[in-house]
Amino acid sequence: MSINIAKGLVNVLEGCKVKAAFGIAGGFIGPVWEALMESEKIKTFHCRHESGGVFAASEYSLCEQAPTVAFATAGPGISNALTGLKAARLDGAQVVFISSITSVAPSGKWGLQETTVQNINGLVLADGQGYFDEVIIISKKEDYAQIEKKLKEGFNKKEGYVVGIFLTAKVQREIIENENSEAFFLSNDDLDVNVKRHSQELADSIVNKKAVFWAGFGARNASALLTKIAIKTNSQVISTPRGKGIFDEKNSLYVGTSGLGADGENIYNALHCPSLSTVIIMGTRLGELSSSYAQNSLKDVNVYYIGLNAQEVKNNLPPHAVIIDCDIEKFLTLIDSHIDYESMPDRDIETVPTLHESDKYHSDPAKDMCHPLDVMRVIQEIAIDKFDCYVASEAGNSFVWANRYLKFSHPLRYRTSTAYGSMGHYACGMVGLAASKERCAVGIIGDGSMLMLNEVSTAVKYGLPAIWLVMNDASYNMCRQGEELLNNTSFDYDIPPVDFALFGQSIGATGYTVTNVKELYQALTQAIEEKKPAVINVVIDRHPLPPLKDRVESLKKLKV
Repeated sequence: MSINIAKGLVNVLEGCKVKAAFGIAGGFIGPVWEALMESEKIKTFHCRHESGGVFAASEYSLCEQAPTVAFATAGPGISNALTGLKAARLDGAQVVFISSITSVAPSGKWGLQETTVQNINGLVLADGQGYFDEVIIISKKEDYAQIEKKLKEGFNKKEGYVVGIFLTAKVQREIIENENSEAFFLSNDDLDVNVKRHSQELADSIVNKKAVFWAGFGARNASALLTKIAIKTNSQVISTPRGKGIFDEKNSLYVGTSGLGADGENIYNALHCPSLSTVIIMGTRLGELSSSYAQNSLKDVNVYYIGLNAQEVKNNLPPHAVIIDCDIEKFLTLIDSHIDYESMPDRDIETVPTLHESDKYHSDPAKDMCHPLDVMRVIQEIAIDKFDCYVASEAGNSFVWANRYLKFSHPLRYRTSTAYGSMGHYACGMVGLAASKERCAVGIIGDGSMLMLNEVSTAVKYGLPAIWLVMNDASYNMCRQGEELLNNTSFDYDIPPVDFALFGQSIGATGYTVTNVKELYQALTQAIEEKKPAVINVVIDRHPLPPLKDRVESLKKLKV
């Protein structure tokens, strides 16, 4: 059967197990849009902003661990999407971004939204920089021949793959012969002899000496193995913010979450214990917000780094670190095979106190506002412990409070972005988290982010169980507090009062305004139980300082 290239491309994406697409249509991608809408295997979500669509696609990919499509028209459609694409690439998502070029070369006629090959090629830079891992230009029928092979080879990369496919409007309509597409993924079961040797070394060190595991989001598929090894060998575990829940944070072996908002003292004591022999870092680039660069002080212990594409992290590790470029689950399986658990006594799993295991509340009853710590307490009790929701925290103070105080016992329940930290990421990404409708998604969103970019209307259109919990302090509060802590002049960071509950209601969501803990318990419980789009306007006290000390000290050092 003969079909056009747009339909053929969608068939290839179906064969690659793509299940969802997010974005905004436009004239230059009309045929692709039509093919996506006709697909019986790909659910297409028409969003409100191109960057919002990419944020949603990225979060869906990471949540479902599957490739996902984002789409936009040429010109401003592409430039609007770039922030989301940068975040997707840094976060390790698998996203196919589909858009258009209007001409191969500049016409000199200044056509509306003109987009050329030169414009697109500038979005990929050497050494892993830029917005894409790869761009594929299809300006004539012959260019389409290798599309399937390139996509499937790219998807075989377990650490993420962001590819841009740019087609002319004309070529989308070119007729080709339809071929049944079946997904294939490459396999690499051969392990280097050095990998096997290092696995034995680490197994011996874990059993006979003191070791600490430091796990990031890249270790999410190895959660069960990491938990088994750590508990059986009485080894402590640190996680990065994106790695929260990979190891049960309520277990007494859990040290804490590193990076922005971390309990710096606990992290330091674990990494500088006199009896510590080895630190095993897995699945994290240890960027600024993930580590506060604590790894740079590891001079007197052995340091091992495990992960695919590990050489990309080399400059962020101590000079003496041993780099093991290997799939984390495979490597931990090797370690597990070297350990004789029968000779080791079982240990009882102890749990550490959590925020809600106290009668103490922090909100002042005389004020019609909530203390941020009480907001975290309610989220912990209701969204995490009772309903097992997805929880995401937006850039800013929302992230800092959540990173320190929320505790997860399962991987892939918590989402945040530490590499790019774009405001509006989760005000939009909530759509991707909730798109499967498997469970409710609760976003902890600052009022500044909510005003900047959101996709509440998209959630309403598709009836998604997404809840925007807006931390409303009528200011860009992290900016204000940060300047004050640095002893800088405090400028105008105020935001005119906004009724976000009314905003949500105005576009079809359920809206709640809460000014005390009791109201918050009731609103969050009801919103989750209804499984409908909701905006909870939480009036919070702007004066309590989140745990920003490590970040502020880092900024002070940069100024010297």
